Amino acid sequence: MSPVNRIVRNVVADVKFALRSFGKSPIFTTVAILSLALGIGANTAIFSLINQLILKPLPIRDPQSVVLLKGVGRHYGSNNGRNALSYPMYQDIRDRNTVFSGMMCRYSVTATIGVTSHAEAANTELVSGNYFPMLGIGAAVGRVFTPGDDLYAGANPYAVLSYAYWKSHFAGDSRIVGQSLRYNNYPLTIIGVAQAGFDGMEPGLPAGIFIPVTMAGQVRPGFTDMYNRRQRWINVFGRLKPGVTTERAKAALQPLLHQIIDLEVLDGAFRNASPDAKRQFLNMSLDLLPGSQGNSFLRRQYDTALLVLMCVVAFVLLIACANLASLLTARGAARQKEIAVRLALGSSRGRLVQQLLTESLLLSIAGASLGVGLAVLIVKGLLGFLPINISGYSISSMPDGEVLAFTAGIALLAGIAFGLIPALQSTRPAIAPVLKDQAGSVTGGGAQIGFRKLLVAGQITLSLVLLIGAGLFIRSLAGLELLNPGFRTKGLVQFTLNPRFAGYQMDRTAAFFEQLTERLRAIPGVRSAGSADMAILNGNEWDQWVTVEGYRPPNGQPPDPHFNAITPGYLEAMDIHVLNGRAFTPRDTESAPKVAIVNAKFAKLFFAGSVPVGRHIGLGGDPGTPTDVEIVGMINDTRYEDLREEIPPQVFLCELQRPAYGSRVTYVLTDRDAAGTFDAIRTVVRDLDPNMPVVNMKSFDRQLGESLVTERLIATLSTVFGVLATGLVLIGLYGTMTFMVTRRSREIGIRMALGAMSGNVVWLVMREVMLLIGAGIVVGLPVSLALNRLVQSQLYGTTPGDPVSIGFATMLLAVVSAAAGYLPARRAAASDPLRILRYE
Repeated sequence: MSPVNRIVRNVVADVKFALRSFGKSPIFTTVAILSLALGIGANTAIFSLINQLILKPLPIRDPQSVVLLKGVGRHYGSNNGRNALSYPMYQDIRDRNTVFSGMMCRYSVTATIGVTSHAEAANTELVSGNYFPMLGIGAAVGRVFTPGDDLYAGANPYAVLSYAYWKSHFAGDSRIVGQSLRYNNYPLTIIGVAQAGFDGMEPGLPAGIFIPVTMAGQVRPGFTDMYNRRQRWINVFGRLKPGVTTERAKAALQPLLHQIIDLEVLDGAFRNASPDAKRQFLNMSLDLLPGSQGNSFLRRQYDTALLVLMCVVAFVLLIACANLASLLTARGAARQKEIAVRLALGSSRGRLVQQLLTESLLLSIAGASLGVGLAVLIVKGLLGFLPINISGYSISSMPDGEVLAFTAGIALLAGIAFGLIPALQSTRPAIAPVLKDQAGSVTGGGAQIGFRKLLVAGQITLSLVLLIGAGLFIRSLAGLELLNPGFRTKGLVQFTLNPRFAGYQMDRTAAFFEQLTERLRAIPGVRSAGSADMAILNGNEWDQWVTVEGYRPPNGQPPDPHFNAITPGYLEAMDIHVLNGRAFTPRDTESAPKVAIVNAKFAKLFFAGSVPVGRHIGLGGDPGTPTDVEIVGMINDTRYEDLREEIPPQVFLCELQRPAYGSRVTYVLTDRDAAGTFDAIRTVVRDLDPNMPVVNMKSFDRQLGESLVTERLIATLSTVFGVLATGLVLIGLYGTMTFMVTRRSREIGIRMALGAMSGNVVWLVMREVMLLIGAGIVVGLPVSLALNRLVQSQLYGTTPGDPVSIGFATMLLAVVSAAAGYLPARRAAASDPLRILRYE
């Protein structure tokens, strides 16, 4: 028989023998498989999200050669997006660089899409004509854009659909090519469908429609910054030429950048800029970021949380594997006679180790198979933490090839790494004593008991680390939830409308919001309603340089407060208090003197805490900026971007004094249940315009929860996995002490026959339990302190050495572990010494 055939025959025989053996030990088999399923399933679930949001490149040609351009330094002008450049700068670099084989730009935007009489909001991308060719994306139907599709502004009213959007909204009908759709009420002709699998450059947030970026002025009412060099708004990507490294490309781009900005600083836009502003602008540089994963918002928001959770579930898997090793050790001890007989009959030790490793691997495979199903459920649960999105997330709960390979890898590693030592120990019995049924001894235990004790102490250490971490995250979340944001959240509803995208002109838009506010206030139970340009606690900001009357910045940098534009009624709807002066009124129109409201933080920083009412500011930081905006009120401080950030100085402009560009978030304060007002609000909007999409309607309590989604995700899952890990520890401790009592039954019987009291027997066992708990805690405390320092940025209002979290976790683990060890101790004390000695 050939060696290969012999190996195959042995493996088949080992598998059959293992399956028969498992059938005879259903409790052992069930506990082992469930322990591994929990550990492997948790790891598979978190890795699945990490793979989709952090590791997996976009489905584009040669993704590793794609880079994202980022301006570093102080820009003179407006920034509308992360890692953004102006369109003219993109054109300059595209036409004059020597390091890229191709370049493209894109801009992600929410639009109102209408096909028949129905209109809905959708994620879209404005893209350059070389977007699809550079990425290597072809067409499933029709054609995609080419460089000729963005040569002239407004000349190519075309649209390309994503494959998923085509399937979900047009049922995969190929006759869609040549038909029209309305993009913000502007007609576009559908020319094709992109190939399957590509949903844009925002992994996890799919774009349904692509249009030429040169159509921005037509499809975005009020947008006039297409060729404004002071307006950064597009993401720019380049593909490195073969052999060109990122470092070489960066070095080659710096002279080109400075040629561009040296000319820009001569533009009329800089005529009032201070020398310091010009100097800082001229010190800009270009950085190149990996572009294989696009410009992912979800990755930036959740990467730290997912990496923290990956460490947590890795600890859970280690504890589960330690349980497997402990169970296999106990199983090996119970099979000592079988193994001794096989050795006495001539079996080699290697052959027996192979048999035992086969059993370990089968358990791991079964645990991994069950864990994959568990992972699907966990991922579906995790997606429930994500904020409401207008078109959903393209995050799959079903494992792909990479995830299955990861699961198979950790199952194989767990089966071998934690099955090998028990296999080696079990195949070294003292053959003669075992065959004579002399397994028991007065002292008992031996190497197997020592190994299991070591595993239990390690499990206690890992569990303590997880429990302390969970306590820190829970206290951080509780601290954030108890923060006063400065306004009322109960009974508050928010939603977004954009009449301009539905074809309204500015005067009609202003009238629409005026009518909307009046009708909302007429809803029974509604106390007030108002609108704002910027949504609160939404992670976004609008900041702008200002000139403050009588204030001289110490470092030459003009103040850069956060801004918002609000309507009369907004402060009442948010229950924000006017501390001095007045709120905006309907008389603060475009023809009236310009007015503003500031918060108390602004007054403290720039007016030395004195009353700011009657003082003036100017919208701009250049020398000579007129201070023509009068401060008419001061309000209490409120949070802006999120609860973690310090309260910023804020300026509120009156929405009635600004052009009605479009999108506003409206807040409605009601005495009733917030969710119960949704239908009434939709009815009001539908009566005003049945084709106006209502976007992201939610209670503010929901918005508050979404602003803490990262903290809630970490706190919830670390607690769940910490409790799960503690449960596995208790199983391991209980099993180890039961095993020890069984091995020392002869010693215990002799002690009791000689007059030992039951309390002495209990203490004999509990002493071992307390030593294991103490050892695990002694090692776990410094390990926890060191590891929790690595996640200090995720904490709020607490520190890695928080005594409450440490004390509670330590006490909880000690108590439940002692209880798990007490049960075998009581069972040993209740044993009949005559029966034990007669059996021995």
